[in-house]
Amino acid sequence: MRTDSDLLRSVAPARRPSPQSSRGLLIDWDPATYRQTLERFAADRPLTLPHSEAETGSPFPFRLTVLDADVPSPIMLHPRWEQALAGFVREQARGVPLGAGNRNYKDSNPKCEVAVALTPLRVLAGERTMEELQAIASGLELPWLRSYLSFHHETAIHSVLRMTREETAAAVRETADAVDRIRHVDGPAAEVLAAVRRLQQHFPHDRGILLAVCMKLIQLDPGHAAVIPPGCMHSYLSGQAVLVMGTSDNALQAGLTQEYVDLCELQHLTSGGQPQPSPLPVVDVGDGQQRIPLWSNDLDLRRVVVGSGQKPVSVGPFSVVLAATEPADITVDGATADLEPEAKILYAGEPVTATITGPSQIFVASTL
Repeated sequence: MRTDSDLLRSVAPARRPSPQSSRGLLIDWDPATYRQTLERFAADRPLTLPHSEAETGSPFPFRLTVLDADVPSPIMLHPRWEQALAGFVREQARGVPLGAGNRNYKDSNPKCEVAVALTPLRVLAGERTMEELQAIASGLELPWLRSYLSFHHETAIHSVLRMTREETAAAVRETADAVDRIRHVDGPAAEVLAAVRRLQQHFPHDRGILLAVCMKLIQLDPGHAAVIPPGCMHSYLSGQAVLVMGTSDNALQAGLTQEYVDLCELQHLTSGGQPQPSPLPVVDVGDGQQRIPLWSNDLDLRRVVVGSGQKPVSVGPFSVVLAATEPADITVDGATADLEPEAKILYAGEPVTATITGPSQIFVASTL
């Protein structure tokens, strides 16, 4: 599985001359250098560069990448706006270096996340209802979960985060025993059984197994989408997806990881519950194109399925074009750039109709 830092790194091919049409530029998308490249190629053109977003240096309030959960991703939480602001100010006042391993808040921004399934995708996100937890406790005969349900005065996830090391180890053993013993269940208990068996392959003693028992399971077919709001704990259990995320680097890890886990801060962030994930309506706009709503009316995301021929797609004034599966070409006014799988091209210029040559799945994220 790609790490979080890998997700933010462009996998575009080596540098090559940037194709230039009469109305815009096509350049390899590299978040570290694209702005300087854009300024160099646009020096003699009437092309107005967008203003940088605060603290990120990027005119794009999103990141676009491919995720492959061949190993389940860490359970993490992106704080809500008020949480991010308070946490960032607090750590700045304490003098915690931005690059420190125990730094929770790299900036003061929230981070929304939208996942579009490329293959059947399973996502753990948010919290299960009390009725679902009762069905799981009964179906899997889990003493630790039954105890919580008998005396609960907080959310199940908050209760797991408050467990001592000894309590955690005992609950993980109980869960492993149940998975070995139980064979035939249905409903939420069956979902948890399958999720725990997958997680045990990679994280047999991790607190994240207990969190996973309490988290909702979302299953998306290819082309379907879901939104993970700020403040919602989540992990990608299996499958491939295109992720569109805010530019914040705030990500508190809670389980399924060897990285730093701040249990006290996570308890603080989850004490009042969590916003829930939800499916997103994918709008068919014709000719093999779908529009997926994002968190701002200034952003546009389109999925384009290109067969063996060509398809037109609108780009500009600033669009990031991602080839999610197979290689593709993008042509604007006779200028062509090639896209390897998972590579990204930035188009900057007048809004135009580009031609995509496949076969591939193409995602176009634009600022309007």
